[in-house]
Parts: sequence; C-alpha cells; structure tokens
Amino acid sequence: MAADKDASNNEKHGQLHRPSLHDTQPLYVDRKSYVKPPDGGFGWVIVMAVWVDNVLCIGMLKSMGVLFPALKAYFNEGAAAISWINSISLSMRATAAPLSAALSNRFGERRVVGVGGIMVFVGMVISVFATTPYYLYLSLGCISGLGFALASLPALTMIGRYFNKKRSLANGLSRSGGGGIFFLAPVLQMLIEAYGWQGCLLVIAALELHLCAVALLLRPVRLKSELEFDPSQTLSRHGSVIPGHVPAGGFQKGYLARRAISAQEQQEKFNTEMEDRVKEYGITESLIVENFPRIEPVYNVKKTRILDFSLLKDPSWMVITFNLVICQMGYSLTLVHIVARARLLGVGEYQAPLLLSCIGLSEIIAQLSSGAFADRGYVKRIHLHSMYQFIMCLATIYSLFCTTFLSLIIYCVLFGCGSGSWQGNILPITIDTLGLTQLRSAYGFCLFFSGTCGQLIGPPIAGALFDATQSYTTSFILASCCFFTASISLFLEPMASNYMKRKRASPEKSPKKTMVDITQSQTINILKQEMQHHA
Repeated sequence: MAADKDASNNEKHGQLHRPSLHDTQPLYVDRKSYVKPPDGGFGWVIVMAVWVDNVLCIGMLKSMGVLFPALKAYFNEGAAAISWINSISLSMRATAAPLSAALSNRFGERRVVGVGGIMVFVGMVISVFATTPYYLYLSLGCISGLGFALASLPALTMIGRYFNKKRSLANGLSRSGGGGIFFLAPVLQMLIEAYGWQGCLLVIAALELHLCAVALLLRPVRLKSELEFDPSQTLSRHGSVIPGHVPAGGFQKGYLARRAISAQEQQEKFNTEMEDRVKEYGITESLIVENFPRIEPVYNVKKTRILDFSLLKDPSWMVITFNLVICQMGYSLTLVHIVARARLLGVGEYQAPLLLSCIGLSEIIAQLSSGAFADRGYVKRIHLHSMYQFIMCLATIYSLFCTTFLSLIIYCVLFGCGSGSWQGNILPITIDTLGLTQLRSAYGFCLFFSGTCGQLIGPPIAGALFDATQSYTTSFILASCCFFTASISLFLEPMASNYMKRKRASPEKSPKKTMVDITQSQTINILKQEMQHHA
C-alpha cells in the first residue's frame, strides 16, 4: 500500500515527465522525499550555521596557541610538555572523527553537534581547576577535544549534502569561519591579560554553548544518492502481465501486421534495440522511466553501514588520506609555535598574536576567492590542491629568513593564502574522489588518521626540537618538507582512480547481475507486452 501511495505521489509531482534519480524532481519512498542537493535555498542558512560552527571549533582550536606562553609560565614546564595540551585537543577532533561519523549515520547531524557543544563547555569549565598540565591533557585535550570532534565533522558534511554545483563556494564561505583566529587571537590575549588563563577559559566556555543553537539549524536532507533502482521489484510489482509461458523466440514478428509497414518496421527496430539493451545492461532506470509509462519504477534505500571500512582498501582514499596527514602535521606545528617563535625573535607580547590574526584574515580571503574559482572548473580541484600546498611550502621556506615583525607578517599572509585555499578544498576533493554516499565515513577516516599521525605528533616534535636546539628553525624546515611531500603525493591519485575504475568495470560487477527474481526472457516478454499495450 505504501508503495502505491509513493507511486501516486511520484506521478503527482512529475509534471512533464516522471521523476528519476537523475533529475531535479523529488522522489517519494515510504512517504519520505528524496532530492538532489538543493544548491541554494535553505542551504545558505546551513552555510551560515556551519560558518559559526567553524568559528567556535576550528577558529577556537587554532587560537588556543595564544595560551601557550601563559601555560608554560604558570606550570613552569618545557615547551614539549605544554605543546601536548593543544596537540591532544587538535588531534582529538580528528581522531574521534570516525565516532562522529558513526553517530551521525545513526542519530543525524543535529543531535551529534548539540552533544558536542555541551562536551566542549564541560571540558573548558573543569580545566579551570588544573594544577598540572597532565590534568589539562584530560580536560582540555580529551573532553573538549572530543566535543570539538562531535560538533565539527557533522556540520562540515552538511555542506556536501546541500550543495553540488556551488559546493566549493559554499564550503569556502563556511570554512572561512575557521579564520576566526583573525579576531579570536587578540581577544584571547586581552582576556588572558585581564582575567588570567582560567578566566579566559570560562569566557570561551560560554561562547562554545552557542554550538547548541547551531545544531538546531542543521535541518536534515534526504538525497537521491541514498536510493537505488530495484529492477526485480519493478517488474515483479508489474506482475499482472507476467505470462505463464514465455515464447523461446522472445519478440514475435507480426503482432503489428495490421499497421502500416513503415510503422511496423520502426516498432520492430525499437524492439530489437531494446532487447539488445536488456541483454547487455539488464533493466536500467532510464529504460523504464523513458520508455514504459505504465511500469512504475521501484526504489529502495541503500543499505549503509554505520562505518564503511571497505574504504580502507580504496587506493584513492589512501592517497587523499596520506596527503591530508602529512600536510596537517606541518600545518599544526606551524600554528602552535608561530607565536612562541615570534617572541623568541624579539616581537612584543601583543604583536606576536597578531601574526595568527594575519593568517586568519588571509585564510578567510583565500577560502572565499578560491572556492568561487574552483567552481568555474578552469582547473581540476585536485591540481589546485597540490598548488595550494606548494604555496605553503614556499612560504615556510621564506619564513626561515624572517627576523623582523614586518617580514613575519608577509610570511603569515602568504602562508594564510595557501592554507586557507587548501582547507577550503579538502571536502570538495574528498567528494570528487570518493563520492557523496560515502562522505561521512570517508571524511571521518581521513580526519582520524590526520589526527593520530599528523596533528598529534607534529607540535610535540617541534617542541622537542626546540628544547634540544633552543631554536625553531629545524621545526619549520620539517614543516616545509611536509608541505612539499603532500604536494607531490597527489600525482598518484589518477593512477589510483584508474585502478578503481577498472576494478568496478570487471565482469563480476556487471549490471546484468542485478536481475535475480525474473529471468531475462520473462523480462523481455513483459516489456514486449507493455509496448503492445502502449502502441
């Protein structure tokens, strides 16, 4: 009964032609509407909500480096020990990404983001009572870090679900919130001076509660990519025309003999073409929708796993993940130690945080402009990704020769242009490479490995190198090597993509295997009778 109501709804909403998986008209399955990514409308509200989410998650995490000198002085610990605090919180956001993806698949983005906001608040508040940096490893690093993971990833994937043609622009607009470091870094410095690092954390905790309001705006959308055409059910439900005996010859000649010869020849030509098409490809959605108006296509919701571990065997995913891991390592150690390095070079305590502001402002501008450019399609997104990382490499090499505040500002502007463009392009190239259906799992696993292998160990390594050499030169040389390696690694992606295409095109993956309940001769006979009725 539900299928009949869905069919009538589909006919009602199909004004000029019946809706399918490939047009913009909604499909109704079990009384639920499935659509293409809207590319606008309420999607712009989603962009605004995700922008605020990025300010409170990514922007705040980037700005936490301002606390580094205050925490180092308060606990009287070395740079490596204090670096672990920010490193754990940064890496936890990525390490817990698969958990965030699984919860989103099970409960939806809205609930997960709300719970994440509460966890960030709780972690910030209890951090005020810390007496050792090890306490902050748990409170600020693990609890707030896990909250950032739950609040960040689901919001980011909403952009991919609401946008297709304007995906890079929408992602750039929303990701520009991560450039909130532009105004957050100076504000945090003033809060530290006025209230100490404990009072600063309490103010931050109050701000993070706004993530619960953001969660309310994340209205879920069901996509047509979550549906699949079921050829067996389509013909089985059309059972009134299934004969008890199927002629061995398939289409019989002469059943249009009373018509004109030209009409008969035209019909027979169509019969032959259709029969060849069925034998080669099986029953496809386009064949039914375009040629047989009395047969109502049946769609099923794809069975998806909470986490799709098969991605771990996909070479395209491996290339994208390695690229993200190695680039995140260089990026995280740069952000965490740029203020401390500037102070070591003699830059004032109020001027040094402005360097993070320069990076943040440059990232905002870069994300907006690069997103609009990428959507025009002049250059493939994956080639742009490699270019952005090479710019980060060149900027970091230039920083090795910087000794004045002005030269460091120039470095931060150049670095921010590259890093902002790179960040705004991560989600689009993940979708381009691995598809929208697997986005939550694919992006979750990518962030997991970037957190455990990139963000977690990057800042402590830089801190250990500083403790050994009393200089950040070696650390920034390491960062430039990371960016260069990431840039050239993307040349492996075309080979990985071609391998997967050949694997999917292998005989065992042929569409003809989808026919299970009805034999090919029965299928052809059903379609023959439909053409006779339509004629």
